[in-house]
Amino acid sequence: MSINNRKRNIWHLFSALAMAITMVPATASAEEVAIGVFVPTTGALAPIGTDMRKGYELAAKDANVKGNPVKVIVEDSAAKADVGLRKAQKLVLEDRVKILVGGASSAVVLGINAQAPRLNVPILTTNSQAVQTTGDQCSRYLFRTNPNDAMMAKANAILMKERPELLEKKWFVVFHDFVWGQSNKSEFAKIPGVNIVGEAGRPAGTADWASAISQIQSSGADAVYLALLGGDDLPAFISQARSFGIDATMLAPAGMPDSMLQALSESGAGLLTGGLFASWMLEETSSAMKSFVNAYVETYGEVPGPMAIQAYAGMQLTLAAMDAAETLDTDGIIAALETTSVDSIIGKLQIRKEDHQGMVGTFMSESILLPDAPHGATIGWKVLKEIAWDDIKVELADTGCKGL
Repeated sequence: MSINNRKRNIWHLFSALAMAITMVPATASAEEVAIGVFVPTTGALAPIGTDMRKGYELAAKDANVKGNPVKVIVEDSAAKADVGLRKAQKLVLEDRVKILVGGASSAVVLGINAQAPRLNVPILTTNSQAVQTTGDQCSRYLFRTNPNDAMMAKANAILMKERPELLEKKWFVVFHDFVWGQSNKSEFAKIPGVNIVGEAGRPAGTADWASAISQIQSSGADAVYLALLGGDDLPAFISQARSFGIDATMLAPAGMPDSMLQALSESGAGLLTGGLFASWMLEETSSAMKSFVNAYVETYGEVPGPMAIQAYAGMQLTLAAMDAAETLDTDGIIAALETTSVDSIIGKLQIRKEDHQGMVGTFMSESILLPDAPHGATIGWKVLKEIAWDDIKVELADTGCKGL
């Protein structure tokens, strides 16, 4: 080979090497930590699911776990157990998520939990209220950060003790006739001294409440307990009941999304609850809540509802636990969720290890009109009293959980 040919070959070699180097990133991209979110973004419970999604995504924005960026993958459960399970399978098997976070429907959460050993990832719900979730269907995989129906019943009992005129009323119970509604109305009936004169169960997605309203009018009730999920049905019932002239006291066990209150306007004023998850109006006394509300309003153009707040807090705990976990496999994350606490926007948040129930309280609240329209809101949940975990907790022996 001539010297010129040798030089030409060496030049081609260096050119190819240089081109190869330029095609390789200067630093390898960090591996993303995937978190799967299952919420209803269509159907009757879409308002709740949308609030939850916003809370999760805002909490995870720019978050890192062990130095790696977090990726939130959202799937629509449509609040149907079979759809929710399919979406959970997709998130685990195809997207390789490390944990499933979400809920809105207890039936969906319990359906996924039934397949938890096969899915083999932790499940954390911030909105399943049925007692069974951390009760007789508790599992090592399933965690809950929100108050359950039994806890909310205790909170509403405290509300009635502080307002004894409520115990003097004749209550009519309107409920969604499936897992959550049945659980919730059952717990309400356990409140000492409560006088229930009638009930009407309807399926989720009910648009016309005329027959239930007729039952209320015939019963002589002067108070209505609303064991209705905070989707489209709840404001539809309230709006129709008011238009039929029913001015009875109304108690919503967990309140409702603030977007619903805005839509109801004056018809939504005066609602009571002892079991509100949280209120954005706590910004008046909490700097952490104020910062969150400002970020939420800037991002989404509206105030956050209680489900969005609870979702944000639940994701705060999820991220803190994953970051603290020795390993990001299932056993490592479960162990971390059982031992991690976080100063969330609703206060200290941690899990009771024995049944995986979040040790959280509730907020006794009343919906009031806001003439000054802070953040554009004309109505909101005014907190009357914070009810602590110790005042509403269900003792482990009474939960129905037989051990994890």
